[in-house]
Amino acid sequence: MNRRSFLKLTALLPAVDLSWRSRLDDHHFAYESVIGTSLDLIVGSPSVRVAEGVSRTIREEIDRLASILDTRNPASEISRLEFSDDDRGASRELSDVLRAYEHWERRTGGLLSIRSAGADTPRNVDALGKAYIVDRAAAAARRAWPSIEGLMLDVGGDIVVWGRPREIGIADPDASYDNGRPITTISVRNVAVATSGTYARGAHLIDARSGQPIVTPVAATVVAADAVTANALATTLCVTSADEGLRLVEATPGAEALRIASGLLTRTSGFARLERLVVVEPAAERPPAATNWPPGYRVTMNLPLTSGKSKKRPYVAVWVEDSSNKLVRVLAIWAGKSKYYSTLSTFWGVVGGNLQPFRPVTRATRSAGAYDLVWDGLDNDRKPVPLGSYRITVETNQEDGTYAKQVGTIEISDRPGSTTLPATTNFDAVVVRYGPA
Repeated sequence: MNRRSFLKLTALLPAVDLSWRSRLDDHHFAYESVIGTSLDLIVGSPSVRVAEGVSRTIREEIDRLASILDTRNPASEISRLEFSDDDRGASRELSDVLRAYEHWERRTGGLLSIRSAGADTPRNVDALGKAYIVDRAAAAARRAWPSIEGLMLDVGGDIVVWGRPREIGIADPDASYDNGRPITTISVRNVAVATSGTYARGAHLIDARSGQPIVTPVAATVVAADAVTANALATTLCVTSADEGLRLVEATPGAEALRIASGLLTRTSGFARLERLVVVEPAAERPPAATNWPPGYRVTMNLPLTSGKSKKRPYVAVWVEDSSNKLVRVLAIWAGKSKYYSTLSTFWGVVGGNLQPFRPVTRATRSAGAYDLVWDGLDNDRKPVPLGSYRITVETNQEDGTYAKQVGTIEISDRPGSTTLPATTNFDAVVVRYGPA
């Protein structure tokens, strides 16, 4: 096999059955507004008490480390350091992050730097600082709860997997909707996975050598021994050329990578061994699905979830029905385990039975509670639906019992349209748009 493979493939069926199954002793936890993004956690343990303890330990460690590394908090240790510029008395944690940046600045020839906008600009530890927190939080949970059999911690797309193997989808940067088809799926254990890209937050990646942001659409996913290494390499792959970035990854023991830019997928030599799904062509290059809608038309919606005092993400179901109240398409169901679906009483009445949640997906970091969904004009059986009126329902329920639901009607015709679902206690106003991509 060559050092990397260049693929530009047509859409293919999965090579294996990838319907994601949740083990009975997997315990799921989801939170919003955790270091500015979302947190998803799966704990493998026969004990609910132990799983809840793991979740508590992780959140406490994240809060502790954020108080040290949050540059937006003037009371944090790193903010105080900015005024003194003397790191001789820095805590071990802050020293670790400062050394990590020094190490990667040397390895990347100055491309990655703690002062990414220039020598006299403030320190920015958003990338490696978040990855360091993820590494340390997972390690703290394993120390405090040694009986657990597996752990998957996902903070804004930076993922640590330990124990049981997990299947993780990689978001398609050309169609990075939360219910979108991943561009590929990998099976990993005892590693970290990180994704960087310009598709989620715009041109926020900076080449520290020039101080200029990267505007080229590019994304990279790296599997490595720890989240700091994975994040540093993923960021580098987005900022530099494919050749330079992949050489750096291949020179890092245990690291593998996938880079996506302008419809071109490049891999390190060992990345394909991790994949469990035949890679599909990026959405920008993929022929559109045959529908009865005007060419290129689709329904998109932004679902801005709010979080309660506990920051727990509400259970969520989003689906489409036709004018005769017949279920057309389930767009999202986020409830951790199927036993929680019945808390979404309307959804449960519509679908009954037992649906499976979406598999974890690594993606570029997004803001807390910011979820984007798409409907491509097909029903649950992947058959095209006719023009007409369709009802979209968003139903949510907090674990503490705060229930909220809104319903809106969208007219699917030969011209664009939109509707807005009013805000509730669990989500802000949801704008639903129909029209060309």
